Amino acid sequence: MQAHAGVFRTQASMDEGVRKIAELRERVKNVGLKDHSKVFNTARIEALEVENLIEAAQATIVSAAARPESRGAHAHDDHPHRDDENWLKHTLWFTEGNRLDYKPVNMKPLTVESVPPKARTF
Repeated sequence: MQAHAGVFRTQASMDEGVRKIAELRERVKNVGLKDHSKVFNTARIEALEVENLIEAAQATIVSAAARPESRGAHAHDDHPHRDDENWLKHTLWFTEGNRLDYKPVNMKPLTVESVPPKARTF
């Protein structure tokens, strides 16, 4: 993940990361346990953690690769500016079908004044 979806990234590196994570996900399907006990079974816990980590990694890199802009900690070297017109929305990744969907950002909070979005300048 650090090599392909670190803070500074390019589309090519993210696309390669998407392929590698998909390959790893296939390998994780073959993880098996010899010890099926439920007490102090660290191998079982690690096997469960691997599945969760792969899922989180795939959601992260697929979502990042689909977003051609820079926003916050997502510094896309190929697209250095943020694009509020097209990308001011939440990205939703679904395991089933490895698909993305989006939902709008609520710009009208219920209890406080809204702060308009602006580019970070450091």
